[in-house]
Amino acid sequence: MEGGKWGLVIILAAFMIQVLAFGVTSTVGVYNIDLLDYFDGATVGVSLIGSINYGVFLGSGPIVSFLMTRFSYRKIALFGSVLVVIGLLGMPILPYIPAMCVCFGLLTGFGSSCAYIPSHVLSGLYYDKHRSLATGVATSGSGLGGAIMPIITGVLIEYYTWKGSLIFVAGLCLHLIVFSALLREPPPLLMKETSITHVVPLNSKSAYEAVDVSKAKKIPNSSRHIYIFTNYGFDVYFASNIMWNAGTAIVNAFVPEFLTEKGLSPMEAAWYAGIYGFGCFVGGVLGGVFGNFRWVNRQVLYTASNIVMGVSLSAFPYFEQKPLYLVFLIISGIAFGIILGLLIVVLTDLIGVESLGNGLGYLMLSNGLGTFIGPPVAGLIKEATGSFKEAIVLSGVLCVFGGLIMILMPCRWNCCSQKKTEHLVYNN
Repeated sequence: MEGGKWGLVIILAAFMIQVLAFGVTSTVGVYNIDLLDYFDGATVGVSLIGSINYGVFLGSGPIVSFLMTRFSYRKIALFGSVLVVIGLLGMPILPYIPAMCVCFGLLTGFGSSCAYIPSHVLSGLYYDKHRSLATGVATSGSGLGGAIMPIITGVLIEYYTWKGSLIFVAGLCLHLIVFSALLREPPPLLMKETSITHVVPLNSKSAYEAVDVSKAKKIPNSSRHIYIFTNYGFDVYFASNIMWNAGTAIVNAFVPEFLTEKGLSPMEAAWYAGIYGFGCFVGGVLGGVFGNFRWVNRQVLYTASNIVMGVSLSAFPYFEQKPLYLVFLIISGIAFGIILGLLIVVLTDLIGVESLGNGLGYLMLSNGLGTFIGPPVAGLIKEATGSFKEAIVLSGVLCVFGGLIMILMPCRWNCCSQKKTEHLVYNN
């Protein structure tokens, strides 16, 4: 069995780490409802707490990738798990925006990154033939966390206020230590077999962009950081991730507050956020399953999911009926989950398994840039217009552009193919 028993353990550990890490991050929107009241509507200041968390969580990828070359994946994840708990416990003790930016933004954000990236990379290293399915299942944990954590947090806030709820959430995150302790790097023999058998999938349609594995092996680790950015496909993928992450960060941060503006109670808003997360959970599994079929073009599926998510989010604020809110949130959630389920396999198609660790680190940097920019811009728009409607429309537009920019890849391939054909005809 590919991956062996430890491969299954790694998938379970990565799944649960994502449930907790992304689950905590997805509660930002629920907490913002109470924090905006607590801080007298300081929209930009409150949005910074969540955006710094998002930005550091995803943007610390290069730092964590560097640490992964110096320390074991398990040690890094354990260190990050402790930081997550310390950051969460610090928020109710120091209830000031600057302090909360440090505690939740920096400590919890960086800790989540340290726990998430090693587990996600390992889920891809244990498998080759079924890498898409393995990473898709692991990634679906982020959707499940996004589904259950806002609801759990909403209930805790009702009974214990936002300060008391954070203590319970910190207690849940102690389980990160348990699952991080399960992370075990694959044996050298398994790594060798995975590297040898890795080829660019025929369904990728981007074999021209993939890294030649034999060449990648000859590149020193210190040079691979620069080498990755010489890959045109990766550069386009990097820009795409900035765009859709900026859009989804706005959704996570402000959709619950938008729903309360429309007359829903905070608990109802938390349930709606949970339904969006459940859609993401389903999408993550679907992305992993479909990405494993050779007849599916992964890049086309990724591009289409971005566009579907963007259109759904742009249409979302123009309706007043609760059932339509649910429909649009489920559609956008499923599309978002498919994107997450394909994240690793599309990256592997572009840069090869040999550069996966460094590549994921820089891809997380692009995610961090997007999530750091999105919520503050949305906060400024809300202060200028008095509503989150325009900000949510912007989130959808950003996701659409995140998909459309991927068209640059096949466009360049067609251009290069045409030039090559003309060159051959001329020489003949």
